[in-house]
Amino acid sequence: MRGEEADMDFVISLEYKPYVSLYRRLSDAVRKAILEGRLKPGESLPSVRDLATSLRISRSTVLKSFEDLQSQGYLEATRGAGTIVSRRLPGDLSEVVFEREQQLSGKKRSIAYSAYGSRLLRNADIEAAEEHHVPEINYGGPPLNLTPLQQWKQLLLSHCRMRDISRLAYSVEPFGYPPLREAIAAFLSRARAVRCKAEQVVVFSGREFRLDIIARILLDPGDCVAVENPGFPSFRHRLASYGANILPVPVDRDGLCVDHLAGLERKPKFVCVTPSHHDPTGVVLSMSRRRQLIEWAQRTGTFIVEDDFDSEYRYGSSPLPALQGLDTTDSVIHMRCFWRILFPVLRLGILVIPESLIHVMTLAKSKVERDLPLLEQFALTDFINEGHLERHIRRTQPIYARRRQSLIYAFTRYLGKIASIQPSTTGTDLLVRLDAGRSDDELTRLALAAQLPMVSTGPYYMDRSVTGEFMVSYGHLDEEAIDASVKKFTSSLESGRKLSV
Repeated sequence: MRGEEADMDFVISLEYKPYVSLYRRLSDAVRKAILEGRLKPGESLPSVRDLATSLRISRSTVLKSFEDLQSQGYLEATRGAGTIVSRRLPGDLSEVVFEREQQLSGKKRSIAYSAYGSRLLRNADIEAAEEHHVPEINYGGPPLNLTPLQQWKQLLLSHCRMRDISRLAYSVEPFGYPPLREAIAAFLSRARAVRCKAEQVVVFSGREFRLDIIARILLDPGDCVAVENPGFPSFRHRLASYGANILPVPVDRDGLCVDHLAGLERKPKFVCVTPSHHDPTGVVLSMSRRRQLIEWAQRTGTFIVEDDFDSEYRYGSSPLPALQGLDTTDSVIHMRCFWRILFPVLRLGILVIPESLIHVMTLAKSKVERDLPLLEQFALTDFINEGHLERHIRRTQPIYARRRQSLIYAFTRYLGKIASIQPSTTGTDLLVRLDAGRSDDELTRLALAAQLPMVSTGPYYMDRSVTGEFMVSYGHLDEEAIDASVKKFTSSLESGRKLSV
């Protein structure tokens, strides 16, 4: 039922009772809903007219029932809000309702979880301790004032005003809007040397589901997956939830150590790698390592899951082609999104899959996600084809370059004796190591107070053996703010050092 004032839904059942008048049966049903907590104190009821229409009874019956409940103290008539549940129920009924709610919330039934559900529960505490999506680094997204919101709004509005509404007709396209997939394939060919057809491009409504569906297709519980160590914690957690045994592979200045990967005793089903910008160190997988990794994958029949993370922004270095573009034997699954460019206005995720996986991916995607938001896909198609995407990257590149340089200069100027910066030629954050004689928690707290976007990389290491290492984001702070934050952070460190002396 829908009330005029509250615009609410309220389901009620009039239990048949012989020799009991209809209005009393309605009174009993409303009173029961109040005592069970379905109607809360102060909550509005539907209007007399709407309730009468919904129950197919006369208005006079509803009105008489409401008057009966008002006389008992269960309902109140208020000006402007219609009839509401009394804010204070008669006698000690408010305490009775509260105790009943507490009893119901405290009841826990024994649940026979699936193996997947049990793994999720076992890993929950570990994941909570390694939470990495934090506001201090803007959740990894771009600054809102650099988001191309104006062009995006115009494109969305143009499609909202479309005259040919047949474009909105339902169609089963589990891989996404075909023209969008063509636009993405063309963009990736230009920008990342990816070699693919539109049929290999798979669009997802969010970023997170891409790795999940790869795991569903390729992994059985007990299978091994190789990951970078340090590496993005979410990768490990998602794969562990599917029962995978995680094999850590170290990273050095040239990226993933392929020799270590080749020496693993157990063969992994696939290896996850971030070759364009390793998270968190920022190193780029060298060309020799790229070829070595692809040769190893071809030799062993192992898939490579390439997360082309942070490949949009580069500083003083030539871009290296994506692994997928170097591959000739369908060994690479290419993952990317437009998070660094369009978040939060767009959250679509993208996979470029080998042709050998198209059929099974079609079956899997059809089972779990065959309907994607159409207007967003229409707008993104135009955003790419009309050149907005690449123009936006070119426009923001020098802004990020200046902010990056400001961060390096500020750390060198104020913290040069205790700070070392890992050289990184991509992305919007830098790796900084601090020898400050403080715990990571204390340094993080001081940085937060100074509005310096800095977080510990401890959760990225499987053994959490590294301390004093931090990711510092510079994307959403201008040059003056960066200098002021680092200066304030330095003052806090120096103040604490004098107090300890």
